Amino acid sequence: MPADVGTHAEVVPELRDGYEVHQAALRGGLNVLLLPRQVMTAGRDSGDATELSFVHGVPQTSTLSAVTFAQDKRMRRALLTSAGLPIPKGGSYSVGRGMRSAGKLIARIGYPVVVKPAVGDNTIESQTGLRDEQEFTAAVEYLRTPTVERAEYTKAAYALTMLSEPEELDGRVVMPGSYRFLLERHVSGQYLRFLVIDDEVRSVVHCPKGPWRTDEAHEDVTATTHAGLLRLARHAVRAVPGLAIAAVDIVARDAQRGPAEQDVWIVELSERPWLAVQHGVSAEESERLGAEILRTHAKQLSVSLDEPVDEVAVDIHIEGLTESAAAVAAFVDAGRSAGLRGSLTVTDAVEGFADGVLQGDPREIARLTELLLDGRLAGHRGMLVEERKRAVEELDELAVRD
Repeated sequence: MPADVGTHAEVVPELRDGYEVHQAALRGGLNVLLLPRQVMTAGRDSGDATELSFVHGVPQTSTLSAVTFAQDKRMRRALLTSAGLPIPKGGSYSVGRGMRSAGKLIARIGYPVVVKPAVGDNTIESQTGLRDEQEFTAAVEYLRTPTVERAEYTKAAYALTMLSEPEELDGRVVMPGSYRFLLERHVSGQYLRFLVIDDEVRSVVHCPKGPWRTDEAHEDVTATTHAGLLRLARHAVRAVPGLAIAAVDIVARDAQRGPAEQDVWIVELSERPWLAVQHGVSAEESERLGAEILRTHAKQLSVSLDEPVDEVAVDIHIEGLTESAAAVAAFVDAGRSAGLRGSLTVTDAVEGFADGVLQGDPREIARLTELLLDGRLAGHRGMLVEERKRAVEELDELAVRD
């Protein structure tokens, strides 16, 4: 069961992207269809068949080849190098026979180094500042742990399929010797996260201890970041053809100086926005950028949006509930605590269907349905949620209706 599964659970970092785009769609008057792993389509009832689609907040205008290239760090390094962009010295090695070659690279570049998975979601499980052989070996050993046991591991719905199975070594289950990791020289400076949407930098955040550390506040530095660094982030995204959106991490000595005045390094590039970083600045900032992602994609596909509102009403249909009555009761309890109004009814206990009306803050409607689809709403899970816009009216406090 995922962590953080109470009826009052908050949106966890790996759900932040899809959640922000989802609530923006509700605020903008769109009908929404949701599937597990943050697959979402949104559109209107006007007879226009055009629909927007997203996975983890990534719009359909990002091509499959582009997100695949971004998730394969060897390919990503090759593309950035081919474009003449600065990246730390490094290479990709297997956790088995590749360890000797990895040691030879370390002998050339020296400690400290960074170790991260060679394939898969970007910006996660990066072990930075490894100072000696003991720390390096421990980092690789961590990656030999099966992915289902690694607390920080995430896997996008469109992730590459790894055709390898864990094996047994000295009586314990580990990833196979062919599992690969990326080894790079650790570079020091200000850690800057750039969010690029449709070839424009929409956000720059200074993350003093890296993008996922929350013990020190993140700071928005968009207005003061040097134009040369903004161009560098845009060039990095262009180096991976087909990305409509990307998060680019750059390390520089000073965000207010250009690349010509200092050493700068592109240390990460992700096809996902990872808005949890901007949420570390403020909830309003991640909400603003989620709305910007939706608005940009809607404009590209000529889908109109209403002016954003803070109260909506939707007809809701849920499928695939396990323990339908208990799931509906948990949903209603959480919704009532969030100030929602309306009703929800089990309409087919065998199939796990529920239907009803929800009215209130679209942020709360999105939060509860995202948690339900991820199995985080008091442990209950749904397999499909449909939310269709309806008129706001006077409704009683949210309740279960027989």
